[in-house]
Amino acid sequence: MARVLIAPADTRLSNLRYGKSYNVLNNMTADDVTIDALVGEEETAVEAQNVHVRELGTQNRLQYYGRSFRTAAREIRAGSVDIYHHMNLSYRWFNPVLLAGIAADTPTVLGPCQTGHAIMAEEFNNMLSQAVGYELPLPVSNAVYYPMNAVRDVTIDPVRMSLFRRTLEAADRITVVHEEAREAYARHVDESKIDVIPLGVDAELFEFTERQDTQTLVAIGRLEQRKGYDVLLDALANVVEAFPNVHLDVFGEGPEEQALREQAASLGVADNVTFHGYVDQSVVRDHLARARAFVHPSRSESFSLVRLEAMAVGCPVVVTETAGAHEMVRDGKEGFVVPTEAAEPIADALLELLSDFELTRAMGARARERVERNYDWRAIGQQYVDLYRSLL
Repeated sequence: MARVLIAPADTRLSNLRYGKSYNVLNNMTADDVTIDALVGEEETAVEAQNVHVRELGTQNRLQYYGRSFRTAAREIRAGSVDIYHHMNLSYRWFNPVLLAGIAADTPTVLGPCQTGHAIMAEEFNNMLSQAVGYELPLPVSNAVYYPMNAVRDVTIDPVRMSLFRRTLEAADRITVVHEEAREAYARHVDESKIDVIPLGVDAELFEFTERQDTQTLVAIGRLEQRKGYDVLLDALANVVEAFPNVHLDVFGEGPEEQALREQAASLGVADNVTFHGYVDQSVVRDHLARARAFVHPSRSESFSLVRLEAMAVGCPVVVTETAGAHEMVRDGKEGFVVPTEAAEPIADALLELLSDFELTRAMGARARERVERNYDWRAIGQQYVDLYRSLL
């Protein structure tokens, strides 16, 4: 039986929130392939019998990656690995095991890989806090963020891109999450080694629900600048003029909450918005099941799983033109794809859905069909197993 070593896999293996690493691993069932996945900590047990999760005892990212690469190097040198897989390689990042040539004689997979997205100051704060293991005050991380941005193009990026390209060149196969990502990675490596395998959604958990003739809208995501909620509130003010009883339920927490509450009040739509904060996934699912539409005004995304969750329950979506948006959502079929930073197109799309219930129902049904066809985790896990088999 062939043995696959996935290292690194994820610092925190859990099915909470989106659980992309968990869902890929949980659906890699096979009789001829055994998989060892190194994680920082396992919070949700993987059910696939051929997948063995090994905890490295830390959620500190620096410690986890160091232990993961050292373990991978040792086991590859020992000759016990048939295929080596670095899961979730970040854009412009690298793998020291590949750079050192340790896996030169071992078939290697990188992915799922995504394109980068704009990192705002708040998000950089979250990333740096995770790296050091405790929450840093925003002024502290800003002292790093702004000077780093100023010198990045001439200092950090050239080195980082060189290591990134060399890592890609050393791999045998690279999986990316959509065609836009394929185009981005093909600028750095031979396109023939790139496969598109998207991320997915639990189609059983997010089961299809027929639309109701309501005026309820749902938005989900962290309350930060990148997510574009300020643009959504501007759009909502236009929608309220035609539909005074429309209501927007916002799920998520973050540093922009107070500013968004104040914006809603200044626009006169405070009574039309409820900020729920962070809630359990089942609560989000229930609200999506009752919603007229899901709206996602993000300024930048590398791959949006929450859009798939809305589509899975049969909710029409209004989404911005971030990476992979047109591949996931066909404009006018499963919903509407609108420009970023533009309130009027969002308002126009919402007004069309609120004005035409039959359109809402038809779009919702097509959204579910598209998820079942292209984004079911069960099929995605098997695509990875088939990729492994092709390398043996």
